[in-house]
Amino acid sequence: MSPRLRYALPVSLLAASALFLSGCSALETVGLAPESEPVVSEEGVSPETEAGETPAEGEETPAAPTTADIAVPTCDTLYSAETVTALLNEVRVNQGDTSDGDYGFGTINRDLVSVLKSVRPDLRVSCTWYLPASESVSVTSVAIIGAEQIANVNRTLGASGATQSEAGGGILWKIDSATTENSPDYIATESHFVVGVPCPSSLAETQCAAWVSTNYSFGQAEALTIDAATTLGVYNR
Repeated sequence: MSPRLRYALPVSLLAASALFLSGCSALETVGLAPESEPVVSEEGVSPETEAGETPAEGEETPAAPTTADIAVPTCDTLYSAETVTALLNEVRVNQGDTSDGDYGFGTINRDLVSVLKSVRPDLRVSCTWYLPASESVSVTSVAIIGAEQIANVNRTLGASGATQSEAGGGILWKIDSATTENSPDYIATESHFVVGVPCPSSLAETQCAAWVSTNYSFGQAEALTIDAATTLGVYNR
């Protein structure tokens, strides 16, 4: 991945606002804008289940209603046709899978990047779209993870101060301002969706989840996360 895409460089407030609003309006057009703000539980780590009990760390994540193995998408099939059209209309470029490098993941949290990099290559993908001649870049990662990784992801997101809510049959996490110490002017949002799924037959696990995460500089990550999870068939609208 080119150095330009590793970290966003400082830009003027006017340029950042214009790019931010452009991304929002395009996704609102295809009905992907978030419907409401997440409701944070008092514990701040995991939402209550339908039975009224808060899952403890490491307990099973609510499962999406599916029995077939989840096939990790390619970067050409990650988003819905409507979202792809919206991104192309903004003249954004699909850079493809960036999960083999040190950068280009759906999060800038180092601990979460380590989890993603530890996932078997056939069970993960990270797709980068960027706007040429700007610092606006979005990356969505999809990974099928086991019980230990599920607990690690939820624990790390809870400790990071991310807000969470029940949505789509799983847990939706939201970070309004994702920053990096290497570039304090980096302006980004992050959104993570974790939902229980049947373990792939090739994975020696008894509990698995689909984890969809997006980091979006000068844009709204939640809309892309929900769209990718819906296209994957693990988010119930």
